[in-house]
Amino acid sequence: MKKMTLFFALLLLCMAGLGHAQNAVHKDYYRSAIKAIKNNNLAELAANMKYINNVDSFIPLDSYHSYSLLGYACLHKNKSAIQKLIAMKANIDEAFADEIFIYDALYMAINNEDEDLVKQLLTMGADPNRPYNENGLCPLAASCNVNNVAIASLLLKHGAKANGLGNLGGDYIECPLIKAVIKGNKDMVLLLLKHGAKKGIKDEEGRTALYYAKQLKHTPIIQILEKAPGN
Repeated sequence: MKKMTLFFALLLLCMAGLGHAQNAVHKDYYRSAIKAIKNNNLAELAANMKYINNVDSFIPLDSYHSYSLLGYACLHKNKSAIQKLIAMKANIDEAFADEIFIYDALYMAINNEDEDLVKQLLTMGADPNRPYNENGLCPLAASCNVNNVAIASLLLKHGAKANGLGNLGGDYIECPLIKAVIKGNKDMVLLLLKHGAKKGIKDEEGRTALYYAKQLKHTPIIQILEKAPGN
């Protein structure tokens, strides 16, 4: 009887151990790390990172979008996690992907209007003229999309092309100056002109910044463009 009792006790112990082993094998450390990022639990993030071999792997958010762990930190605007992952040598050039294109951490920082992170990434070597799609979407155009003059200024100081990248084979042209005019942002227009943007640059339909300024009745911008030198 004692032998049988001992046998069953050992059997239960082995089964319990096997269960724990299976849980360990099946635990998704990437998902656990993402949860820690979302909950701003840096201790839990650090604990999961011990079991993650590739910090730059893309983990799907849905059927169309995937992020690296750094991308998820940017997505959830978790500045502490961003700094921790950067310190772990996370790749700042690959943070987010859709079905076609891959975007860097700089793109996400611009969309979040995180000026400090933009400055840090540029200092680390992020490309201020990186093309994000065939329409010429680039960091400067992205800064115009969010209407952020301070970030645009940072990009220009680090070598961003004031005219954008032009048509890279797409159906549209992402032109920073025209975007600034459509947004009605006089300060952005002045900044771009100061850094050499051509006032006569045209979009895919051959329309200029001045055309849009007149269409939208942005009188101060009309006056700026008409007085600006060059063509």
